[in-house]
Amino acid sequence: MKRLLAFALLLVFVAPALSRDDYPRSDSIDALHYRIRLDLADTSDRIEGEAEILFAVTRDLVKEVPLDFSGMSVAEVKENASLAKFTHSDGRLKIALEGAYRRGDRFTLAIKYNGAPRDGLFIKKNKFGDRTFFADNWPNRAHHWFPSIDHPYDKATVEFLVAAPDRYDVVANGALAEIKSLQNGSRLWHWRESVSIPTYCMVVGAAEFSIINAGSFNHIPVIYYLYPKDRERGIKDYGRAVEMLEFYSNLIGPYPYEKLALVQSSTRFGGMENASNIFFDEKAFNGSGGLEGTVAHEIAHQWFGDSVTESDWHHLWLSEGFATYFGHLFFERADGREKFLTLMRADRQRLLAGARPIYDTGIKDLFQLLNANNYQKGGWVLHMLRRVMGDEKFFAAIRDYYRQHRDGNALTEDLQRAMEAQYGKPLDWFFRQWIYESGYPIYDARWRWDEATKELRLIITQKQTGTIFRMPLDIEIKDTETRRFGVEVKDREQSFTFKLNGRPRSVAIDADEWVLKEVNVREEK
Repeated sequence: MKRLLAFALLLVFVAPALSRDDYPRSDSIDALHYRIRLDLADTSDRIEGEAEILFAVTRDLVKEVPLDFSGMSVAEVKENASLAKFTHSDGRLKIALEGAYRRGDRFTLAIKYNGAPRDGLFIKKNKFGDRTFFADNWPNRAHHWFPSIDHPYDKATVEFLVAAPDRYDVVANGALAEIKSLQNGSRLWHWRESVSIPTYCMVVGAAEFSIINAGSFNHIPVIYYLYPKDRERGIKDYGRAVEMLEFYSNLIGPYPYEKLALVQSSTRFGGMENASNIFFDEKAFNGSGGLEGTVAHEIAHQWFGDSVTESDWHHLWLSEGFATYFGHLFFERADGREKFLTLMRADRQRLLAGARPIYDTGIKDLFQLLNANNYQKGGWVLHMLRRVMGDEKFFAAIRDYYRQHRDGNALTEDLQRAMEAQYGKPLDWFFRQWIYESGYPIYDARWRWDEATKELRLIITQKQTGTIFRMPLDIEIKDTETRRFGVEVKDREQSFTFKLNGRPRSVAIDADEWVLKEVNVREEK
């Protein structure tokens, strides 16, 4: 009976992690490479496009390829250079295949299309009144300007060939392969990303830029793209980007892409972590340096979110929680522990009213996933895991996790396995309470001094409803000296006794702020 009960509890824990979001995944095809040709013009917001997509067959005799594509007209589809039949409605482009493909085969679809994008690619004047083109795909808006499997579970390499009037500079993912002058006065920009990335990170930007080579680390160039009128302000606002690249490369593992471009743009977000090609809100540039925290967050995303990508939207904390915490870690290294704790405290204040778990399948609107649970609580989860495991094992496990899933996908259980391998002990209790359950501990701590025995008795009660949390806590007691005692609190109420030299002057719970909590400490008379 005990073994059956243990197995049932295991199923309760594992089941949430194995469920998926609502996207209709295909088990028949795998997109390997996108080659996207765009013609941009000054006289119209309409674009001419062609997407050539290389697929691998993952199941015998696949007969149809469903792609996401909205708001534009399809002129022609070819399968391996032969005209193909297709239907296009309700945001789905379904292409009938003629080939008798077996598992392991490859084929190419080439889709010619045109129109004015309704979303995903913004064509508009910037804050200075100059015309610009900027892609802005998160979470699933790439399909408004090129046909794709618009979900992060199916990553691919990409190249962009963008023809634009001569006055524009064009930036996109990866390395610049070529710039070619065309007879009509335009230039053709060819960018190639050789590493698989999610479609939400596949972007182009075209504007009149001031381009600054800011430095490099390990032969990775850091390049600033700024509107000319914001050039000097922008250099200040990008802050210590080269130092961040160095810090994360040394802490986590090699930078995964060919360049690190920071681009002033018209993204709807404060920053968008497009792989090798981060876009920042044009309105945020004022020369104050206040953008630096966003820069650290978005650069950290190049490892977590872009390279190691959640394969299910409800595991978004693996992207946003990581970028939040590792963004703060840069400032811990660069500016000291107090700056780091100031950032963590600010995050904690955004969490203390939260009543839902991080892994929350009740959320169907993907934009609602951009919440304090996935960002700030996700960051705190990593902070607490660091306390449980210790710095050496925690960061070793982070490096293992990155190495194992680099350029691929991961779920929360993949992170748990990497952590347990380094820690040497199960961590199901930790992930269950902090990811799959809601809330946080509210500790009520009361202490009494016994002068006769020179002992302090401390009683800690968890006052929150719902989950009873198991966490290590550091107890700091000051008498003739400052003493630290490590305890593990895991019950509704627990009592601890400490032998001291004399009556304590103060008692503190978790003085170094490692646990997401509320706490009240008082002396009993």
